[in-house]
Amino acid sequence: MASLVIESDWIVPVESPAIRGGFLAVESGKIIYVGQQLPGRFRAFPKIHLSGGAILPGLINAHCHLELSDIDRPLEVPSGIDSSGPMVGWLGKLMARRRAISQSGAELAESKCNATLRGIEQAWETGTRLVVDNITAPWSGDWCERTARGFFAGARSDALKALVPEVPIHIKPCIELVDVTELRGEQTWAFAQQADASISQADAVCRRPVGLAPHAPYTASKRVVAKAVASACEPHGLVSMHLAESLEELEWTDCRQGAFREWISPWIDSQHALHIVTFDELLRILAGAHRALIAHGNYLNLRQIDWLEQYRERMAVVYCPRTHQHFRHSKHPSEKLADRKVSVFLGTDSRASNPDLSIFEEWKTACKAFPELGPRYWMAACTTGPSIFLGTEHLAGTMRMGSKSLLTWVPLGESSISCEAELWHSMLSSCGVRPLEVQVSLIETKFA
Repeated sequence: MASLVIESDWIVPVESPAIRGGFLAVESGKIIYVGQQLPGRFRAFPKIHLSGGAILPGLINAHCHLELSDIDRPLEVPSGIDSSGPMVGWLGKLMARRRAISQSGAELAESKCNATLRGIEQAWETGTRLVVDNITAPWSGDWCERTARGFFAGARSDALKALVPEVPIHIKPCIELVDVTELRGEQTWAFAQQADASISQADAVCRRPVGLAPHAPYTASKRVVAKAVASACEPHGLVSMHLAESLEELEWTDCRQGAFREWISPWIDSQHALHIVTFDELLRILAGAHRALIAHGNYLNLRQIDWLEQYRERMAVVYCPRTHQHFRHSKHPSEKLADRKVSVFLGTDSRASNPDLSIFEEWKTACKAFPELGPRYWMAACTTGPSIFLGTEHLAGTMRMGSKSLLTWVPLGESSISCEAELWHSMLSSCGVRPLEVQVSLIETKFA
């Protein structure tokens, strides 16, 4: 079996203190040791020294729409007060874009496939190793397999064979469920079955069971949410739902008024309208899932946060900092959630609302928005926190023995860092991150 020891200026497991001048031993794509001193049994292993940076666990993006990764810059959000409202205006642009693709004669499946592949590549290049991805029809697990297995798939050195698992990034598909009409609801569940069947049971980029994602309170009735929860109550089941994302959404679900009323009414049938319910009722239903992610949660109130506290072992909120800024939302309730020990994770949402898919940049943005929570809190929000919550500690997000060596490198330059506090400060000033195998490859090339 291929083996390797990496000595690094800093190793940051996140769930334990940072290690200065530590050692990481890997074998055939798995971590077999992390620590300050290198045990004798590993001293015969080939060794590489990495200076001027830190090794982190592989980053986790807990909410993303990879299929929109062909958008070069975020879609503009209408400013000021108008009849549509910022969220409705933005959604209108997103839907108009999809219609334009269809009307151009372009094959939708091919367009979405290319965008998904581009998104996976963008995520991997910035150190992300697991993406919770909302998917819509058409979609195929083969798309993800095709691109992810291409990273370092050619001739590899012994060091890369030791460090890089066969699968360098994992995707957790969450199938969007929409039932605005009876026909749309039937199509939704048919797509869910097809998507699940397209995923191999083997050691694949996409893993079963797939997640289920009732889209939002205005497009997913309580019937489809309850059905999703019933399907995801078993171990490893996951439900993800956009909730409390905008004020327009809140006004519609609670009062049937505001910008959403005129926009959504032509799309829904009378039966769907009868089963649109408030945030509070949706939270009660979601609490029955094995695991539930609340995507965004920008306008959760104190009563709802108190509810989440009761179910914090199975419910978490995904904060998307730069998307939050893009829509100019009110301050996110991260502090209140943290006070009640409700897990907050980090996501990018999509290129329709974000300049890129770098979770590291989301980490930096969250640290600046909520400095009192501290950089380690926010790093846990995109590594160990979602990894443990999702039960994927063996795949990404940790540096535990036996876990895959899907790790991230943060270049810090040659400046002297004497303590962990200085280390976090330096990482906040870093220009970016990359997969650890890319850094190892660069070092090997330099000294070849």
